[in-house]
Amino acid sequence: MGLIVNLYKKNFLQRLDKDEAIPYYSAADFPGLSCECGSFRNIYHIPVCYCLYSYEGYNRSRTILFCPGIGPGHTAYLAEIETLCRAGYRVLTLDYSGCGESGGERMTSVNAPTRDVMELLDLLKLQGEIIPIGHSLGGYTALNIARILPSVTRAVIISGFVSIADEMKGYLRFSILADIVKRYERRLDPEYGSGDNRSYLASTRDSLLWFHSTDDPMVNYRYNAGQVIALNNPNVRVITSEHKKHNPQYTAEALETMNAWLGEYNRRLLKDELKTTEEKKAYFADKPIGRMTAQDPAVYEEILRFIGD
Repeated sequence: MGLIVNLYKKNFLQRLDKDEAIPYYSAADFPGLSCECGSFRNIYHIPVCYCLYSYEGYNRSRTILFCPGIGPGHTAYLAEIETLCRAGYRVLTLDYSGCGESGGERMTSVNAPTRDVMELLDLLKLQGEIIPIGHSLGGYTALNIARILPSVTRAVIISGFVSIADEMKGYLRFSILADIVKRYERRLDPEYGSGDNRSYLASTRDSLLWFHSTDDPMVNYRYNAGQVIALNNPNVRVITSEHKKHNPQYTAEALETMNAWLGEYNRRLLKDELKTTEEKKAYFADKPIGRMTAQDPAVYEEILRFIGD
């Protein structure tokens, strides 16, 4: 058990910060986009940063809760967030504890984002409908929020996982090993680590929209979206794509560009060809971020129809 837990902690429960050489959007890149940011201390006294994004005249009857994936914070998803804002919605997002601009030596558990989001919603007490949308770990978080909060009746999951055990099956292959991780997560957070998303997905009357690519190398399709399809709940719609790997929300060209540029960047780092911060930034100087983050209009047509009904 100790070896599996240690490998899990090393690969999942670590401090996640930006590589300052890699370009990220900011609100200033989108003229007219309002960004209201704040912070609070969670139950563990860790400062958690959050932001509300919107354009003038946004729909005040509902707020999109955007749950980022594991990584250096929500600014890695500003292309997604701005796309939703441009469609007329206000978007609430955050950097989980242990990530981005928030404090914490590391992520304390895979359910820590759920706890951070629940505390944030309790703090802000937003009026109107809350619609969670999340990618990867954020998809799991959005699913948790939909299950936990009766007031949330629909959610969008992009490349998300059903449970940490189902996620780990894609890596460990053996259910008994994946269940070790799930039991460990329950010890880390008894309140949020014991939820049963599988039973929820099988019987819920909430409306869920799930996107997943069959070749996802990060969140295994078979053990997650494939399992959701097998539950045959008419209220849960799964849209399957191919050759989109872990980002079905991106265009095929954006994915090809991102994989090529970041792949070459990482190869040069391994070869010790980019040593200084200036050399690393110079690598990206002629590489527009928009080429790597272009959002797929077909995916957003489905999402906007779903949240606009």
